[in-house]
Amino acid sequence: MEVAVERSVHGGLALGRAKTGEVALVRGALPGERVLADLRSQKGVLMGATLQVLEPSQDRVPASFHPGLDFSHMSYARQLVEKRSVVADALARARRQLKVGGGASVAMVGVAPVVPAPSEWAYRSGIQPATAAAGLGYRRLESNEVVVIGTDPVATTGVDAAWQRAVAMRTHAARGAVELVIRANDAGHALLAIVAPTTARRLLPLAHALVNSGITGVALAPHDPRGRFRSGAERLAGERTILQRYGDVVVSVNASSFAQPNPAAAGALYRELAGWAGAGERAVELFAGGGAISFHLAPAFARVTAIEIDRGAVMRGERDADRLGLGNVEFVREDARLAPVPGDAELVVVDPPRAGLSAEVRAAITASGAKRLLYVSCDAATWARDVADFEVRGFRLARFVPYDFYPQTHHVELLSELLRD
Repeated sequence: MEVAVERSVHGGLALGRAKTGEVALVRGALPGERVLADLRSQKGVLMGATLQVLEPSQDRVPASFHPGLDFSHMSYARQLVEKRSVVADALARARRQLKVGGGASVAMVGVAPVVPAPSEWAYRSGIQPATAAAGLGYRRLESNEVVVIGTDPVATTGVDAAWQRAVAMRTHAARGAVELVIRANDAGHALLAIVAPTTARRLLPLAHALVNSGITGVALAPHDPRGRFRSGAERLAGERTILQRYGDVVVSVNASSFAQPNPAAAGALYRELAGWAGAGERAVELFAGGGAISFHLAPAFARVTAIEIDRGAVMRGERDADRLGLGNVEFVREDARLAPVPGDAELVVVDPPRAGLSAEVRAAITASGAKRLLYVSCDAATWARDVADFEVRGFRLARFVPYDFYPQTHHVELLSELLRD
């Protein structure tokens, strides 16, 4: 069906009108284009993908062969424009839904330009390719089909070198491997986790061979349908962690725990966050991970409390705090969704998963005495929902800046400050 595309919306989709007048959500299209799309009704909405571009935008470029790079069909400058418009749209929608004043004025007030990533390509220090008989690749959206590719254009040179070693040793065929997780630092030291339904003993010869080939460390993550690392990970050979710089600090990372996969972009955000944070007696970070943000707060606050549920992340954070000489950073292993915010916290910092903050966390922050909240988000829709809810609770959105951590994709990161009047 022919679609006239109007604007970008959250999730990498473009909203347009079919010739029938119906609203259609299309992937692979740009605002202003006229496309032929394969549309199907999903939950009462026409959705689908672009089959043919009938009237292309001047910002259209040849799309990448990588099936996960859903913005690679547009120039990088246009990607930043579309991400900015999606942030404004998400915030306006959330405010209207909660009947918060200003919902219609987001576009008038304006959103700061998206801070571009330091590199448009070859920026990812961590990837999770799927395995296939022919090699490594990525699954098509909403499909189990693996598109095998020879290299990942957004992976760093260190990650790509590990990818090539893994393929050369047919790691993708090892004992029914489902995925590989590769993480490399700026020096090229790489860790590899094999996600497979097998035992460590069966993979030991391969693990040692990979280490001998130049991989820094190899681990097994038993395949678990509930999630990639729900059953933990076990070191097979080599090192457990490597060191990576994020902004002003060098922290330890491993293959099985989350760490921002674009260290250069994340480091720039962390530095700006530290500047916004100012100085004080006590700061608290929820969803702290290994503590990279808390370490940026440490020079200006007498006490910093980092709350994180993952045991491995807490252990790495404590070791890094000792190595960095940051005796004023305390790690607390607790679920941030349940932990009460200390009453003497002057500043609360949150960097939650894509699902955003639960109602319980928003209530706990509101109940605390903290006057300031710095909110880092990787999802415009859940961020906007939470910001609108905080505005209902008596906070105001003082400032926010979008960052691009993932060029060639629709994802956008946000740094925001909310103040309690």
